[in-house]
Amino acid sequence: MVEKIFTNCFLVKTDNDGKIKSICLAMKKRGFGMGLWNGTGGKPKDNESIEEAMLREAKEELNVELKKYSKHGIFNFTLVKDEIEATMHAFLATEWEGEPIETEEMKPKWFLIKDIPYSEMWKSDSEFLPLILEGKKVRGNYTFEKQGGDVLNKEIKVVEEF
Repeated sequence: MVEKIFTNCFLVKTDNDGKIKSICLAMKKRGFGMGLWNGTGGKPKDNESIEEAMLREAKEELNVELKKYSKHGIFNFTLVKDEIEATMHAFLATEWEGEPIETEEMKPKWFLIKDIPYSEMWKSDSEFLPLILEGKKVRGNYTFEKQGGDVLNKEIKVVEEF
């Protein structure tokens, strides 16, 4: 099994009451997760922390500099046929400099929360993303047949802290 660690950050806009009204998702144009809507993120480089990787990836993939963000999820994924085990650290960002733009890797688009295209995302996203968008912290374990495939097993729970 190949082991991977990566980040995933969702840019969100809130109303005056702090309730999330829209989310920036990006269509992955190449590599792992290609053809699926997702947040921005990727693997840490040597000696780079999870947070440093998240900040760098947001700049590289969307050309934004994150200013205010918080961690909301840790998920372990096993992709059986791809022989991959991955740990994803998920964040929400509420403040940034710049506007998301298309890059070689990602094509961003804003969606109202009610219009999130879950059918074009990882199958696990429809379970954990609503919880994260409510401000909850979530831990989960998912087993997929393959990249973009069906969920074979899952365990998801809301936690107080990581």
